[in-house]
Amino acid sequence: MSTQHNQDLRELPVLPPKNRRLPIIIDSDAACEVDDQHALVLALLAKERFEIKGFIGAQFGDRAGIEGPERSAKEIEKILKLMDLSNHYPVFRGCSCPLPYRAVPSSSEGVDLILECCRSATREQPIWIVGLGAATDIASAYLIDPSIAERCIILWHGRTCWPESAWNVNVFRDLKAAQVLFESRLRLILFDTGTHLICPMTEAEVRIEPYGNIGKYLVKIRRERDPQFTAPDKGIFDLGDIAFLINPDCAIVEQVDAPTIREDLRYSFENTHGKILRVADIDRDAVFRELYKRLEQCYSKDI
Repeated sequence: MSTQHNQDLRELPVLPPKNRRLPIIIDSDAACEVDDQHALVLALLAKERFEIKGFIGAQFGDRAGIEGPERSAKEIEKILKLMDLSNHYPVFRGCSCPLPYRAVPSSSEGVDLILECCRSATREQPIWIVGLGAATDIASAYLIDPSIAERCIILWHGRTCWPESAWNVNVFRDLKAAQVLFESRLRLILFDTGTHLICPMTEAEVRIEPYGNIGKYLVKIRRERDPQFTAPDKGIFDLGDIAFLINPDCAIVEQVDAPTIREDLRYSFENTHGKILRVADIDRDAVFRELYKRLEQCYSKDI
């Protein structure tokens, strides 16, 4: 890819406009951890804010191998079932493996969904693509049709060691896709914070568990899947991405140059690739208030 070409043609993304319903696709490695589930629930409860075009089950590396997208998709489908939304939103399987080469896209149902939605969007009314896992599906769609850069905005969960390195599991699981994302013409918002988005079990048991079958499930998976998930400092990282889209005022956002991600995962600003937005910080309490408020509104009658 030509650095100068991308410098000239890459557009700076806009912040999510207030008081407008956003068409979105959510690309999630939901079977990998427990934070994606919280993010998905918040998105589904924010019907006034999001027009969800579909979900993509993403791969999550060696932990699941080629079964990752299927497992992620099934976890998303379980969330929908618990919220009585099974037939409301389509769920697609993403690419099963990381990109083998930076210039060679992979194919999947999820890639097809991204292409279809982008081609029916416009620059003024873009589709928002929320990447909560590896960027495989988004990068593949761009490699197949770079013109989608004009009709979408990408919000990608990085949580990296800015500005030194792109040290994050979403990069580890597909370095080539992350490199494509940064060097592309895509309008990119890097969600680069969220380590402090912790939720102690004592808080979850009071503010989440009482609210419907989905509240019980969000706490249950923390108790049963890994002892580390019950730690008082357990992060619910991906929840921040959705809360930011609902209320961008709860975050600190800066305009930065898009660096190159080297093979050793270090950022290099010697050759940059246009301007992107970086979410540098977010209000922890505001993020969780969004989830708690909506759970209470929807499920308080069940208590």
